[in-house]
Amino acid sequence: MSITREKIIELGENLILSRGYNAFSYQDISTELGVKNAAIHYYFPSKENLGTSIVRTNIQRFEEMIDNMHSRGFDEWQQLDTFIKIYIKSHREKKLCLVGSLGSDFNTLNENTKKELIRMTEIILNWLTSTLTTGREKSIFKFNEEPQNKAILILSSLVATLQISRIIDNIDYKSICQSITDGLKP
Repeated sequence: MSITREKIIELGENLILSRGYNAFSYQDISTELGVKNAAIHYYFPSKENLGTSIVRTNIQRFEEMIDNMHSRGFDEWQQLDTFIKIYIKSHREKKLCLVGSLGSDFNTLNENTKKELIRMTEIILNWLTSTLTTGREKSIFKFNEEPQNKAILILSSLVATLQISRIIDNIDYKSICQSITDGLKP
């Protein structure tokens, strides 16, 4: 991947996470890079192409993170903790996560971006469900819900609290995350 293409994806992602998909244009990216809009269109003929590429890049990063945790022998607590730290970092940087940001714009996204966002959300939920299931079998986690329901509750809490913290400044995001993990202790 070329450096320019990578930089466009990075800037586009940052704009989605900080402003929202419908609140940025190629002009925002070209101004930041100091190039003409045509240079952006060379790599991404449309904003839809860029949005889809951003989601695909995030899927790849997530899968690489999971592979890395497995190769390093992380147990289920360590995996969940690593996952939650992504959201803590997003909160610290005053950004939403991609699922939350694009989720609010879902009905305005093109079909390819929608499909990739659905795929990304399913990958995250399947991984989280599997992690919770295995962790409960090993008595690392304790919870009464079905693992898939618990995974949805955890993900939706992380995503929604990022969104609410944009409205209410004094939310202690780390405390919310601690409540999530405390609710899983045996």
